[in-house]
Amino acid sequence: MLSKLLLKLSRFFKQLLRHKPALRYKKKLKSVIEEKKFKPLQITQKKSPLFIVTLTSYGKRTEDTAPYAIWSLFEQNIHPDKIILWLDKENWNLNNIPALLKIEMEMGLEIKFCEDLKSYKKLNFALQEFPNDVLITIDDDAYYPKDWLEKLLQTHSENPEKICFHRAHAIRKGLPYNKWKWRASESDNADLLFPTGIGGVLYPPNSLDVSRLHEFMQLAPQADDIAYWALAKLKGTKHILVKNGYFEFALVNGMDCEDSLMATNRDHGKNDSQFNATVKFLNSYQI
Repeated sequence: MLSKLLLKLSRFFKQLLRHKPALRYKKKLKSVIEEKKFKPLQITQKKSPLFIVTLTSYGKRTEDTAPYAIWSLFEQNIHPDKIILWLDKENWNLNNIPALLKIEMEMGLEIKFCEDLKSYKKLNFALQEFPNDVLITIDDDAYYPKDWLEKLLQTHSENPEKICFHRAHAIRKGLPYNKWKWRASESDNADLLFPTGIGGVLYPPNSLDVSRLHEFMQLAPQADDIAYWALAKLKGTKHILVKNGYFEFALVNGMDCEDSLMATNRDHGKNDSQFNATVKFLNSYQI
């Protein structure tokens, strides 16, 4: 018990050291966005497949972190064809979205309002609206390095039918989530790779069995990464890590929120219950 407490305290103080510099950087960046000191997206005449970055946000994160994560997409060496932010229509509309997001809309960001499916908003509606395009999911609270997308697209060009990602865990059969190999490498069995959302995940067209999506949403209501992983297994789609990709990402606020979905699932064992229920239903992947 004491060791767990000390570990949590150690993690907290490490995060605190990153917190103040991150907030100073964020304050400067706010002015950059307000003054539009970044390149707009070019309107594309390209036909499918388009490369579309899709994400969602909620609550105060919509103002506090999402605009900054989105700014890092405008700063990529290679721009995506579209950046789409999905917000729930019960709480958001064009009249009340944060000022920084409105500026980013002028620079090419698209905001679409949809049913509130929690974290599933980031991909579910894009799968329906853009079935023939390449969809790339990200989280709303991290900065993405300038060559993040370039590396993803290079891996995709070499492996066009595989789901590509920078960051993954390696599943250890029979062990709980927090005992998996935390930082997967290229030498790990590709069938045991489990992509994690913060690193960004690239889904080629028709790489998921979307006909079963709602079934797996019920099995993993708070873990969209698990549901999308299972839908790839059903479809027979392989996974691949980006070579020399990124595992660590700078967080917009410099430290994790204790009430975040990832922290809740990890610390309360909800990843295990949702993953085990999903695997049992999948019935083709034993742990």
